[in-house]
Amino acid sequence: MYAPNGEPESTVTVLLTGADSQLSKALLRVLAKAAYRFDGRTFRVHALSHAQLDIGDKQSVTAAFAHVKPDWVINCAAYNAVDRAETAADEAYRVNSLGPELLASECALTGARLVHISSDYVFSGEPAEVAELALNQNSLTDSSLSNSGLTESGLTESATPAPLSVYGKSKLAGEQAVLRILAERAVVIRTAWLYGVDGHNFVKTMLRLMTSMPDSQPLSVINDQIGSPTWADALAHLIWQLIASPLNVGCGSGLFHYAGQGQCSWYEFALEIQRQALALKLLDKAVPISAIDSLSYAAKALGKGNKLAPRPSYSALNSGRVRQCLTGQNSASTHCPELWRDWRWQLKAMLEDYAAKGL
Repeated sequence: MYAPNGEPESTVTVLLTGADSQLSKALLRVLAKAAYRFDGRTFRVHALSHAQLDIGDKQSVTAAFAHVKPDWVINCAAYNAVDRAETAADEAYRVNSLGPELLASECALTGARLVHISSDYVFSGEPAEVAELALNQNSLTDSSLSNSGLTESGLTESATPAPLSVYGKSKLAGEQAVLRILAERAVVIRTAWLYGVDGHNFVKTMLRLMTSMPDSQPLSVINDQIGSPTWADALAHLIWQLIASPLNVGCGSGLFHYAGQGQCSWYEFALEIQRQALALKLLDKAVPISAIDSLSYAAKALGKGNKLAPRPSYSALNSGRVRQCLTGQNSASTHCPELWRDWRWQLKAMLEDYAAKGL
């Protein structure tokens, strides 16, 4: 089999962890649509669930590597129960910190490379981070961005992490372990507010609540946490493109941020979900949506016996670095026109897919 430039195609063997996660399913779906090929590379994927591979267990990791013999590992396995992690810190750290460390160590031994997924929850949105954000905006005038008509905003990779929750602290520990062990052989991607047609996520929860809410009861959504909603399929395209890219272009390693362009509150996100869902006839009628601040929302949850972990007040991510690295490589954008578009366009693509599947 040959690539468009006439060179023989190379086959890349990938070990994909957390096979039941929404991102893993998006990665497999996106790759299947691309006929398992990106930029002259054919991918052979071994997707392993938690039952098949416990990344927090050294013997399990060693056995999986021996069986698959991967060129690349994509780690989608994570302990994502943000609130539960506050009282299950040992398990959160075992999966989110020790797990990536074990994967990275095995990659170092075998020569494999690792893509590790991290989170915007490594940030707090406290004044120090926002001050760095303001400084970073002055440097975001690269001609490749200006000529595209896009303006980048949000926290860059140089912003100092300051996680508030056990979940955020465990994710930060995991990404630090990966970069310490593998250095240039690692790709760590922080993403934010991930959603898709699979799994549990904010968009699907809002659709369910909007369908089932009594007519007179408003839906309360937090309005003082700001972030960047991200479609899982867009992130999946980006991951395959990074792996498929020539390793000498200067973008094959390191720490990257990727999220849908722009930013919004959870409240604004919910309003847009309802607007688009009504247009696509996923909802029969609108329900009232009211804004609520984080402290009031947490107090209401506590009244029902649920203690919430602290979340960052501002964690919108700037995708400028990874976009600049992939400038001139059009494959990802060709496969996914929404890759660098505003988060509303990514939401539209997801909801259209959701409607087409009759979910």
